[in-house]
Amino acid sequence: METNKIKEYPINDNSFEYLEKHYDCRLAIKRDMKMIIQEAETSHKDNFDEFYDRNTLRPDKIRLFLDENRLPIFGMIIYRIHQKKDNYWRSACGGYYQFLEENLFPHPYQESICW
Repeated sequence: METNKIKEYPINDNSFEYLEKHYDCRLAIKRDMKMIIQEAETSHKDNFDEFYDRNTLRPDKIRLFLDENRLPIFGMIIYRIHQKKDNYWRSACGGYYQFLEENLFPHPYQESICW
């Protein structure tokens, strides 16, 4: 029995592959990026644009939460954004998404945007 129920996979072209299935993340990415920018502007309004290049915000990987059969139940996309002055980037996480076949849907009561 596999004990690791969390796996991470790279996102390429707004999608990822898992167990030979293709998962399209475009809608989740669009939603997350809007919310991440909004949260960053709210919490770091005075210095967000001074320190970070908002044009570099991009999806990096997806964190999958798996059931006992290794099938994805939930996913959270992890993003990267680069600092303007240094060769540094930071992570931001998107919301939780449910898997219904090969599609991701926002979880009805589980949201987590972190900046």
